[in-house]
Amino acid sequence: MKKSIPSDFIELERCYDQLMSWCDVFQAIADFLPCHIDDGLCERLSDGLLPLLQTTHELEERLISSGLGLIMDAAEKAGAEERRRAGRLIDHGAARDVVVTLQTLGEGRCRLSWEAVGYQLRSFFCSTRGHIRSEREIMRLVQRAMETAARLEDATDQTEAA
Repeated sequence: MKKSIPSDFIELERCYDQLMSWCDVFQAIADFLPCHIDDGLCERLSDGLLPLLQTTHELEERLISSGLGLIMDAAEKAGAEERRRAGRLIDHGAARDVVVTLQTLGEGRCRLSWEAVGYQLRSFFCSTRGHIRSEREIMRLVQRAMETAARLEDATDQTEAA
């Protein structure tokens, strides 16, 4: 019996797709500064960014971190987990800064220069895109290892049944 891809991986992909779409919006904002930025857009982005990032990080921790042992030895896994944990902390801090900037932009009271806002948004979306590319690659490796393990289990079950 072949096991399918867990629906949680599909949920994680949806989070990644949404984050990538938001990165496109951040890039558009950065590319067209100084410009008027819709208050409603600022509010939607600032209200949704941290919860989306938190959900994404929780799914990564549950799905990818738990599967690292399938593709790495213990020492590699420990190092990878530490780097990934540190990366998530940095991502969260950068997202908090972006949220504050978006809120103040939406309220018309941002004290940052347009160049600083653009740099902050570019830094965030470039880092986020890189993070997603890396996590997707690790996710593919974990999924492949899970599928191989499932095939081996099925073969063992069939051999025992014969």
